[in-house]
Amino acid sequence: MWSSGPHNVSRETLADSEPSSWRPPLDARAIEVLEQAYADAARLGFLGPKELDRLWARHLDDAFGLAAIRQPKPGERWADLGSGAGLPGLPLAIAHPATSFTLVDAQRRRLDWVAATAAQLRLANVAVVHARLEEYGHGPARQSFDVATARALGALPVVAELGLPLLRTGGRLLVPRGQPSAEELQQTARACAQLGGRLDEVVPNPTSPIDRVGFVAIMAKIAATSPRFPRRSGVPARTPLGQLRDDKR
Repeated sequence: MWSSGPHNVSRETLADSEPSSWRPPLDARAIEVLEQAYADAARLGFLGPKELDRLWARHLDDAFGLAAIRQPKPGERWADLGSGAGLPGLPLAIAHPATSFTLVDAQRRRLDWVAATAAQLRLANVAVVHARLEEYGHGPARQSFDVATARALGALPVVAELGLPLLRTGGRLLVPRGQPSAEELQQTARACAQLGGRLDEVVPNPTSPIDRVGFVAIMAKIAATSPRFPRRSGVPARTPLGQLRDDKR
């Protein structure tokens, strides 16, 4: 269970790790297709042009680092929520072909690009879904995923409301981000309690450099989520769960 005390993953230990300890072996064709695809993504505006110079360090390796925290298992179902340019879902799908990955986004143009890139990579374990998460969380996919990730979806309480309803009991929600404040973590813990979840811990991403330390917030699904959640479109972001009465004024 989350507390404000020290994190249980050592920054010193992870910083000394060789890339081979968490970066999977990729064939030359997969690397070529990925790099060309993200060059196209930058041209289309799905990824900033300056991001190409740090594509591996900031984006691809960042995705692979999630598997060092929670290894995808054969037969599991993972969801990438607000997938955008397929991060982290596409890199994880390449590295873990026996795991199913569903990439969800509200922008059709981005999803079309993701689907085309998955086809180029010959990935049979990727599905794309065009939906708003507030609606998707009330559909057939509710409580069906083992793990969900959300890289750029919003503040942690918002991610909790959109992500936890999609997880089966016992599932995990992994949220890569910068270091959250103590106040945000406290609010997130309260939000999780309303959603049948629990904020377990915040750990360093093993792939992030020392000068840009990235973290991953880990939430657990411990009970069924009330059918009231997620709330209707736009409400989770406008009125995040877990706020204290004074914070709402």
